[in-house]
Amino acid sequence: MTDSAKSVSKGGFLGFIERVGNKIPHPIFIFLFLIAVTLVVSACMSGMTVRHPGTGKDVAIVNMLSAEGLKWFLANISKNLTRFTPLGAVLTCMIGIGVCDESGLMKTGVTRAIGGASPTLVTAIVMLVGICGNLASSPIFVIIPPLGAVVFRALGRHPLAGAACGFAGVAAGLSANLLVTPTDVMLLGITERSAQIIDPSVKLNVAGNWYFMFASTIVLTAAGVIACRKFVEPRLGKWTPDMASDEAAHESTTVEVGENEKRGLRYAGWACLVYIALILLTIIPANGILRDPVKHTIVPSPFLSGILAILTVWFLVEGVAYGIGARTIRKSSDVAKMMSRSMSSMGSFIVLCFFAAQFCYLFDYSKIGLWIAVKGSDWIASSGMSGISLLILFILFCSCVNFLIGSASAKWTILSPICVPMFMRIGWSPYYTTALYRIADSVTNSISPLEPFMPYMITLFQRYDRRAGYGTLVSVMLPFAALFMLFWVLLAIVWTWLKLPLGPGAAVFM
Repeated sequence: MTDSAKSVSKGGFLGFIERVGNKIPHPIFIFLFLIAVTLVVSACMSGMTVRHPGTGKDVAIVNMLSAEGLKWFLANISKNLTRFTPLGAVLTCMIGIGVCDESGLMKTGVTRAIGGASPTLVTAIVMLVGICGNLASSPIFVIIPPLGAVVFRALGRHPLAGAACGFAGVAAGLSANLLVTPTDVMLLGITERSAQIIDPSVKLNVAGNWYFMFASTIVLTAAGVIACRKFVEPRLGKWTPDMASDEAAHESTTVEVGENEKRGLRYAGWACLVYIALILLTIIPANGILRDPVKHTIVPSPFLSGILAILTVWFLVEGVAYGIGARTIRKSSDVAKMMSRSMSSMGSFIVLCFFAAQFCYLFDYSKIGLWIAVKGSDWIASSGMSGISLLILFILFCSCVNFLIGSASAKWTILSPICVPMFMRIGWSPYYTTALYRIADSVTNSISPLEPFMPYMITLFQRYDRRAGYGTLVSVMLPFAALFMLFWVLLAIVWTWLKLPLGPGAAVFM
């Protein structure tokens, strides 16, 4: 392989991270090692307890080397895989995405849509779509990163940079959005219960972080563009097809848009309009069938909880419509073959998910993460810090907890009953504490081994660089995580200094 085809520049701190990370065995064995560490630590901590701040009950560390731990593992080994969220989301979405890709719609659509745009604008679009896409929850992890890779490759840029932009948007920018999202409803609902420990009359509105998260979306988009253009792309260098897997290497990097392709795009456009019209008919009327059956809301609603199926069908409809118009689909069996080809590349991902799921659920069941989170929160409460130093300490602490407990709601259920009342006593509003937590919960998602979609991202990286490993992924994502942290913390400090409202009727201080 020539120097120009090397995957990533090996110099500097990020090069060190990649070298060390890629010397670690295959990700399967990383998860096996983490499982072994969890088993040993749980045995050493056996008998230790911690009071769960949400329930008030004492929770004991579970010795996973005991008879109880062994019986739990044997009874749940298959359940751990089947309930692992990324597995179902990825495989389901790939049915529709595969038809879009195989029919040629993705490449042609990208070429026509943003082929003449500047590199900075394209980067900003991918980043912004990823950040705003978290409205769709888990399915967006399967859609935006591979789409970013396709966009960058079609424009002659490194596809790993495109995938990283998409992943940074949906993972590290998880809480930000231009709209109120289900995350707002979930987290502020937990905050309200915690605030009522101090004042039972407290009622929070779900838009209480909206202004701050709206501004965060713009700031994070800018941070992501800087990270990609100034750090990630220069370090990745030039991409050549011989770096990719055999399947990706033989894909064409250019698209000729002839009469068939133009007709296919017209068919796909009409199909898109019809599909969107049908979906709108289910959510615009006050009694729409995909609104919440009791409150008649869209956030939350069956529409949002069923967005995975809605997106899958949309991709399928678009792909088939384009294929018929472009003559890449001539009979029904062509569609079935396209679905099969898209699923055939998922074997390594499924195997990786098996081991990742075992570690995630075993670590959660052991209660080690809960113990560390509660003890750390108690330490913050006794530190005596205040002001900006406390703001930074709280964000850094919660970011570290993100490496121990993956679920945002699970972490906040644990931390909120401690932190919200504690900070209310020093004058911080519950809205403010929640906003700071959301910064911390988001920025380290893209480098945390507990991020459920990490196995998928490793598989995606290996599609375009067969030598890529966990170290490659982390070294590429670190600039995004670091700049997101820096920009977001600075935004929080400025917001605090100016005492701007976090949302409608939501002040920074009590």
